[in-house]
Amino acid sequence: MTAKNHLGNLAEGLETGANDFLPKPFHKQELKSRVENQLKLSLIHRTSKENIRLRSFDKSYSEADRELRHSRMQLQQVLETIDEGFIAFELPGHIFSFNKTTTDLLGTDRKTLEGAESASVFKKSLNSEKLLDALARWETEDLQNNSGDLVFSLQEKIQLAIPYGDANKLNAEMVTVDVRLMLFGNNEGTGVLFILTDKESSEEGCWSKKRYDAAELVGILGQAQQNVRRINARLSVLKPIELNQQPELLEELIRIDSLVEKITSNLPDMDSDSEYRQQLVTLMRSALHAWEVTTQKSKIELAEESNIWAVSIDDGRLRTRTFDRYLRLEQLPKVPRWREVVRTAYFVLSIPRIETEIRLGLEHELEETKALLKKAAIN
Repeated sequence: MTAKNHLGNLAEGLETGANDFLPKPFHKQELKSRVENQLKLSLIHRTSKENIRLRSFDKSYSEADRELRHSRMQLQQVLETIDEGFIAFELPGHIFSFNKTTTDLLGTDRKTLEGAESASVFKKSLNSEKLLDALARWETEDLQNNSGDLVFSLQEKIQLAIPYGDANKLNAEMVTVDVRLMLFGNNEGTGVLFILTDKESSEEGCWSKKRYDAAELVGILGQAQQNVRRINARLSVLKPIELNQQPELLEELIRIDSLVEKITSNLPDMDSDSEYRQQLVTLMRSALHAWEVTTQKSKIELAEESNIWAVSIDDGRLRTRTFDRYLRLEQLPKVPRWREVVRTAYFVLSIPRIETEIRLGLEHELEETKALLKKAAIN
């Protein structure tokens, strides 16, 4: 507010950083209106900056969520290849995967066990204190591994109440079993409880130190996958000048080629059918993940809105039995309906507000699937 009212004075005032210019004489109502407008503009500016900050947080949270879901998907794919009984769960202990061996051992069914708390399997069992303590410390990020490994492992002999959930009933039987608890680092948020049969636990003692059982191999693979993800995260931001200052690290990175060569030459190639079936499951899981993250809706709503998968009512609950079979390799039909899987991916990709990175990831899996389908058609 000034007595200077020439055009040059106006330009000079605004150039020096003034938000407005009010020459004298002025009306009180005009002054009040200009001040109110500036306050509104200031609020809009602060809100805009806050929105930018929140969007950056949201992006980092989305990336973390994608990474966790990817690690869970990798773990589930490994577990589906073994015959031993297992229960896979994630923080804060909800069961998300198990196999038929487990339901047979526990004398229960899939509906009863799915989504239950992992600790409920042995909470009322004898000699389970160490397992419960490890789970409690894992959930509070207070679990330390003396060996420095990324996977915490604990094997115990406990008594389970069979059938599952009948610990207080007269028909429950207490059965002694060996279990191995594996908890992957807090940043992974996943764990596995293996229920070992008498044959598996007795063979373990006579094996050589270089021989591992299925539970140990899952832990080794899980730790290797975590290490690969950690290396990838560090290398993605590593600068050449930093690498040049670490000659020993540089030598180690060069030697990775030999490890990759050993893996390529010693491990058998996936046959085309196995690769094709695994890719269908991967595409379906990717489509469901993109749907859940983008819409905040469930797989039941995806089945209903896409009009591709049937939704049934069982015991008063909505279920997607056919849809669910395409989320697990072991349950995939012998002759999978690949067209429905591809249509599901296209339906999810049609969502306008899907994030770019999620869209690119799903499009990549879709192209991989189409390439395998084309290869299978040629063969």
